[in-house]
This record gives sequence, structure tokens and C-alpha cells, in this order.
Amino acid sequence: MIGDYKELLKLLSAIIPLFWLCYALVSRIIKPYIACIISLFITILGAVSLWNTSTDIIYWCIIDGIISSLYPIIWTIFGALFTYRLICEVGAIEGIKRSLSSLSDRKIIQALIIAFCFGALLEGIAGFGTSVIVPSAILLSLGFTPYQSAIVSLLSNTVPVAYAAIGVPVVALARITNLPLKNLSGVIGLQLFPVTLIIPFFIKKFLKESANVSLLLGSGIVFAITQSLVSWYVGPELPAILAPFSTIGFLIFYLKVIEKEDTNKKLYREDLRSWMPYILIISLILITRFSKGINKLLTSYPLSFTLALEMIGKTIKIDPLYTPGTIIMLSAIIGGLLMKAKTKDYKKALSGALIQILPTISIITSMMAMANIMSYAGMTKLLAIKLIQVFGSFYPLVSPFLGAVGTFLGGSDTASNLLFGTLQTEAGKNVGVSVIWLASANASGATGGKLISLQNLTLAVSGINKKGEEGNLMRLVFPYTLLYLVFMGLTIYIGARIFIYH
Repeated sequence: MIGDYKELLKLLSAIIPLFWLCYALVSRIIKPYIACIISLFITILGAVSLWNTSTDIIYWCIIDGIISSLYPIIWTIFGALFTYRLICEVGAIEGIKRSLSSLSDRKIIQALIIAFCFGALLEGIAGFGTSVIVPSAILLSLGFTPYQSAIVSLLSNTVPVAYAAIGVPVVALARITNLPLKNLSGVIGLQLFPVTLIIPFFIKKFLKESANVSLLLGSGIVFAITQSLVSWYVGPELPAILAPFSTIGFLIFYLKVIEKEDTNKKLYREDLRSWMPYILIISLILITRFSKGINKLLTSYPLSFTLALEMIGKTIKIDPLYTPGTIIMLSAIIGGLLMKAKTKDYKKALSGALIQILPTISIITSMMAMANIMSYAGMTKLLAIKLIQVFGSFYPLVSPFLGAVGTFLGGSDTASNLLFGTLQTEAGKNVGVSVIWLASANASGATGGKLISLQNLTLAVSGINKKGEEGNLMRLVFPYTLLYLVFMGLTIYIGARIFIYH
């Protein structure tokens, strides 16, 4: 009897931090970063009082969370935000908009280019809502209705979320689960392949525009193939960047060769120059990943070193010049010079990015530390066992829904991976499924939750000047979210029985 009572208390201590986070983020009673700090303290209290976790372990779990958050996650996000803000400061964002909107006058083409492709590119480069609010505003200026602009942007902001901000969510997942980064990246790309094909059809259905199946299916296939290949052979940094470029190339080819449409309207050299920072980012990442000599130089001592956290048996490798954050910053600085950026532009971009990222530092470090403590205390394992007892062998079917809940609450794939990544791996061990497959399922399922995340809905209504209409948007996109996640659940369930490596 006493044992059952203690087991119940332990279970509650693992659940309460998550329930508190749910309540605080949905009700918005306090700022998200404060809610995350409180959740961390609740976790520490439960770990010490009920799980007999030593204060030394707690201390080193927090240290690990801080280090793993700042490098490379926060540094990469900061670089991405700095790049986007610099492009805005020098006015290059207008050139990018012009070069995209000039390709066609048809709504379905404009939606695919601006929301599906350019939105994905913004997600891959910057994230943080730019991929919803910017495409929404552009579509609105091109004559789309406010709801069309918002919902098309929301539908498009699903698949690329897994590789947002130069692959930060996958990096976070690898850090929290201690699983191989490249393996996770490749499996996520594979899992996202089927749902990527249906997004153009979702867009067509909502717009009620006529379009050939070959156009929609071709766009989805090109995006999915590029994303999968890049995720397998390059890593998580470029899938959401190269896939949009290849899809835009396909759309131009389709319009020019298949439909004989003029695709060279109002294109200026200045507009093309606006893409320079992005081109540099792609080039430098490809060079550092594929040139064995450069790769070895940047990842070897003294340009690379390790930090040993012996108390928790963990080693963190630091590659200051190899990390995407440094590559992004270097690309932004050089790209800014080519775009004739002034010193004041750099200063404004730097200060703006710093102000924007401050709450994020608190959120990510708190959640990383919380996940570490739950894992070392045994909370995560207990939650996984209880979930398996409820769903049994069908757990892989519902695993993407857990990822979606994480995004709905935290507003990002990164937050979801930090919350539930370790839980998914524990569940994989207990149900006898590849831990890499189920960890990846969290990131893949999280992309569906982005459709109805409170953060995204708020950004969408801001982009179309319809503040207070989040509820109406939620009602319109929820059926798409449910269909997306059911499709994803079936993919994960079937795949779990095929991919058995651990």
C-alpha cells in the first residue's frame, strides 16, 4: 500500500511540471520564459524530495542544460535572427519579395512560391514566426483575402519546422537524447516525405483554385526528395533551405516549359543581389560539410575541444568555427558588405536580434535543464512506461501527437523535442521499436502541431491585421491538423515495423 502511494507521488511529480507548463502557456497568465523557469523549479523539488536525486546531479544537469543551450542552439538562432534583421535593415527583403511575386499572376502559383517555398526558406534561415508573418503580408498585398493569406501561410509552415533556423530542432533533439545527429536528421526527412506531398493539395483545397495534379504533386515531390536527400547526406542545416530553392526551380520550369508562361517579369540585378547572404550560408555549409580537409581542420584541436561533465557521465564537443551559428554570422557579415550595408545597419540588426533572443535563452535553457533532470531522476522512464501500458504496441501510432502537443504548447519544434524527446526514446526501448525512429517521430509530429500553436496563430492574425481572430483561424485549420497528424501517425506506425535499427 505504501509502495503504491509512493509510486503515485512519483508519477505526479513527473506529470505536474508538464501540466503546469500546459496551463501557464495556454492561459497566458505569465510570460512563457517565467513559466518555464517555474516548471524547472517544480521538477527540481520533485527530483530531490521524491526521487532522492542528489544536489550535485541537479547542479550538473543545469550546467549541462546551459552549455548545451548556448552552444550551438542559441548561437545558431542568434545568427539566423541577425541575418534576417540585417536583410530587412538594408531593404533587401523588398528585393526578395519582388523577385518572388513577379514570377506569376496566378494565385495558386503565388501561394506555392511565397508561402510554400519562401516561407520554408524563412523558416530554415530564421524561424521565430518570420515564416508566417512575412508570407501572410506579401500574399495580402498581392490581393489574397486576409484569411487566405493567413491560412495558406500556416499550412505551409509545417514540414520545414523540423529543420528551422539551420536545423536547431534536430540539434536540440540530438543533444537531449544523445542520439547521432545525422541519423536523426535523415530519419526525420524520411518520415516527412509523405506529408510533404499533401501540403500543396491542402493549399489548393483551401484556395479553391484550379491547378493540374502534376503541378501540385511535382511541387511536393521535388520538395520532399530534396529535403530527404539533404537531410541524409548533408545534415539538418540545409533541408529547409535547399528544398525551397529546388521547388522554385521546378515551378519556373513548369511555368516556362509546360504552360509557356512568361517568368521573367521585372527581375532586377539589385533584387537578385538581395539573396546573397542566403547563397553564402548554403555555400559555406556545403563546403565545410563535404570538404574533408576543411572539415578535419575545423573539428580538430585546437579549433575544436571537449568539455567533460564527469558527474553525469557526459562529454560535450565544442566546434566554434564549424558550428552553423558561426557560419551564418560570417555569411551575414560578408553578404551585408556585398549589399552595401552601413555600420548602423549592423548595429541595429545586432541589437534587435539580441533583444529578441533574450526570452528564448531563458526558455531553452530551462527546458533543457528540466529534461536533463527528469531523465537522470527516472521521471521520463516512468512516464514512458505508463504510456506504453495505455497504448501498448500502438504507441508509435500516437507518438507524433505527443510531438504536436509539445509544439502547440511551446510554439516550436525545438521546445517539443526538449520536452518529449527523451520520453519518446524511453518509450521506444519499452515497446521494442527503434529509439531513433521514435525520437524522430517527435520532431516530425511536432510539425503538425505548428498549425494550431498559439504563437503561430497570433503571428498570422498580426500579419493580416486581424488581431483577436485566433479562434476563427484555429477552427479553420484544425481539420487540416487532424488529417496531417493521422497521416503522420500511420507513417510512423508502419515505419516502426520496417526500420528496426537502434
